[in-house]
Parts: sequence; structure tokens; C-alpha cells
Amino acid sequence: MKKAIYMIVFALIFATHSFAGASEELLESANTLKDMLRTENKIPPSILQKSLAIVVIPNTKRVGFFIGGEFGKGVASIRKGDGTWSNPFFIKLSGGSFGWQFGFDMNSILLIFNSPKSVNSLLSSSITMGVDASISAGPLSKTFEKNSKIDFSAEVFSYRKSKGLFLGASLKGAVINQDNDKNIEYYGNGINAKKIVNSQRKEDSYAMKEFFAAISGINK
Repeated sequence: MKKAIYMIVFALIFATHSFAGASEELLESANTLKDMLRTENKIPPSILQKSLAIVVIPNTKRVGFFIGGEFGKGVASIRKGDGTWSNPFFIKLSGGSFGWQFGFDMNSILLIFNSPKSVNSLLSSSITMGVDASISAGPLSKTFEKNSKIDFSAEVFSYRKSKGLFLGASLKGAVINQDNDKNIEYYGNGINAKKIVNSQRKEDSYAMKEFFAAISGINK
């Protein structure tokens, strides 16, 4: 029993680490965003068009053995006053849970921020879902009008895609932190999320061009 616990703790620690470089992580996030926006059971256009910020996290890992954890890395972008999207900054997501659970899976997560308050929290050093911003599983086109379980007043809508399924998913208690190492790797020293968001649009890499091509789908 003790050995099994040590193994799951090791798995949880290992799952928090990503060996991808910043450019690779940005490109993977761009491809994930494209995939999630073109899924058959789509996010309603009105939800996308009103969004003030997004977070996309490819290959989020969930591990459980009595205690559980969810970890992932990705990027965030803020919609500016003129409707354009900011340069993406790198983030890390982590969360834990207790109770009977066992298993491991990988999936993609998309978070849509709906209020200025939630955006300001995202730009801070860390934001806890359900504490710093209310969060709800997001509506999908097929259930947009008739689903009474969705909290349409939520400041953040969350979506998850796993093994071909696309489902609204609540992430209450999950924490998003800025990934300072990746931000410095990609943008250079002395940088943080606010500086990245306020800087001029950067499109001098293939990964960045692909990201802006992907996020343009939100405005369609």
C-alpha cells in the first residue's frame, strides 16, 4: 500500500513537468485551440464573441489514487479594446481532489473569461477558479437554450475535450499561475504577463503566426 502511494505521488510530481520548449508549447496550444473551435458540438458563437480572454491548455494530465491531481501548461491571451488579441503569455494549471478515485488521462482545456474582474485576476500572479472568479461548465450549441444546469452569470466558462468527447467541465479550485520561466524563454528577461499583453503584436515566429491564426476563429 505504501509503495502504491509513493508511486502515485511520483506520478503527480512527474505530471507537473513539461519538457517542451516555449515555441513548441505555443504551437501545441494553437493547434489545440483550432481543434476545439471546429469541434462538431461547438461553443455558441455568442459566447466566443463576448469573451474577454481565453486560456488554452493542451495535454492536461489527471492522475488519481485516493488523492488526485490535475496539471497542465498552456497560454492565455487577452482581448484588447479594439477587438484584437494580445500576445499570448504562458501559464500553468494545477488542482487537487480527495476521495475514491483511480486512473490517469490526458485532455485539453479551454477557459473563456467573461468579466473584466476575471481578466484582472488572470493577469495577477495567480488565480484560483471559484474563488477569485466564479466558474461554470460552459454551454455548447446543442444545449445552449435548454440546459438549466449552466450558470450563465459565471465569470469563466470551462470546456474539456478528451478522447473525442467535448464536454463542459467545472474546474473549481484549480489554480492558474504565470509560467515565468516560459515567458522569459520566449520573450526575454524582465517580462511579465502585463508587459506581454501591452506590448506590440509579435508575429516573427511560426508558432506565433499559427496562434493568431487559431484565435482569429473566435471572432467568426
